[in-house]
Amino acid sequence: MKTILVLTDLSKKAENASLYALKLAENLRANIILYHCFKVFRSVVLPETGMWPMDGYEDIKNESLVELKKLGDRLAKHHQHGNFKPMIQICNDMGDLGSNVHQLAEEKNIDLIVMGAKSDDIVSHILYGSETNAVLEEVKCPILFIPDQCSFINLKTIVFSVDLKKYYPKAVGFLIDIARIHQSQIITLHIGTNSDINPSQFVNMIQNVFEYTHVASKQIPGEDVGEKLEEFLLLAHPDLTVMVHHQRSIFGEFIPGSNSKKMLYRHKTPLLILRD
Repeated sequence: MKTILVLTDLSKKAENASLYALKLAENLRANIILYHCFKVFRSVVLPETGMWPMDGYEDIKNESLVELKKLGDRLAKHHQHGNFKPMIQICNDMGDLGSNVHQLAEEKNIDLIVMGAKSDDIVSHILYGSETNAVLEEVKCPILFIPDQCSFINLKTIVFSVDLKKYYPKAVGFLIDIARIHQSQIITLHIGTNSDINPSQFVNMIQNVFEYTHVASKQIPGEDVGEKLEEFLLLAHPDLTVMVHHQRSIFGEFIPGSNSKKMLYRHKTPLLILRD
């Protein structure tokens, strides 16, 4: 892993996610890009051109860069001597968050996106509201959501909730890279009885193909995946929860009742969403 993109609205709550990303980057030996997407209010229409003049674009952009620089300086003070020191870059732009992040992720070869998540406010759609959905729809790389007030700790236990419809080799490979560095215990969790792959086969694939032995499986009967998953997480107390986000079309539309989307509203530990 080389580059982590951290999305921030420059609030104190978002700064917590940035600090988590810093500590993770130290372990993964990755660099960081701090990104802020800002809005500019428009004034009256000019009849002769049909254009809407933008008020204060340069001022807002420069103010955003100043705040990003301050954030980068604060993060640098939290670097622990002796660990890998991530290079911190700053970047901002105006417009739609989902589209901007998609383009930035392609241009900068982003490996992971980190953003804050508010676990106690369903109405606000986590931290960025509907823009969180836009990022999930637009971006192809993994996204790590950090709940408010969640501090980084070594990832000793990872719960990987998987439907066992297929092996998801790319997603599993990404997860193993993180787990190997932290020597994590992975628990593959399947809820329900319908699957195309046996849980033991899935574990064997991880052990044999990816040569990672710290993995076990758990199967729980039931229909309400979200409820059963939440109950298991309360018992297991993982340091990271992982899910695969499914798309039903090339347009990235959510499957109705998407479990990954539901979990964004109520998870208490970091939640990593991998692409299908």
